Amino acid sequence: MPHRVRAMQSDPEAEILEMLKALSPKELCELARKLDRSTMTPVVLSWISAQRSVDLGTAMTMFINADPDAFNHLAREDVPERYRRHCASLDALCQRINCGYYLPDPDRPLARVRDFAQWMRRQEADERSRLKGRWIFNPVTVAPMISDIRFDGRRRREKPAKADRPGLFRKVLSPLMT
Repeated sequence: MPHRVRAMQSDPEAEILEMLKALSPKELCELARKLDRSTMTPVVLSWISAQRSVDLGTAMTMFINADPDAFNHLAREDVPERYRRHCASLDALCQRINCGYYLPDPDRPLARVRDFAQWMRRQEADERSRLKGRWIFNPVTVAPMISDIRFDGRRRREKPAKADRPGLFRKVLSPLMT
């Protein structure tokens, strides 16, 4: 058993994941926005993208920072072996973005709006020329982050407002009590 623990401690990805788990949601999003293809391992990309605290702007920034252009028009079997796990992680990230897993947060806008808007323009051009890229985004889902209008999709817990007037029970019984 001690040998197994030592082996796990020497695994750099396990150490990185332990460090990521210790971060607050805000710190995690800030770090995720700084990662690029050279620093973003498939395990790290998959773990971060599965967190509920990640917002839409951070997810889209992570996607663009992963430099997916090189593999977008390659068939899955033509992707070099060493990049297949990376592409599979981007597949999952794209699916999560498209299904609405991430909510927009006005405090965390998309860092590279121009790059993502260019991605969407190329996606439209591919559609017109009947090409199909590997990662296709739903324009409606990503619109809050690339348009000038910003939406706040964060879930808020609001306290119900207390009524200024008495309830029915109090209204009926109050004449009897006086």
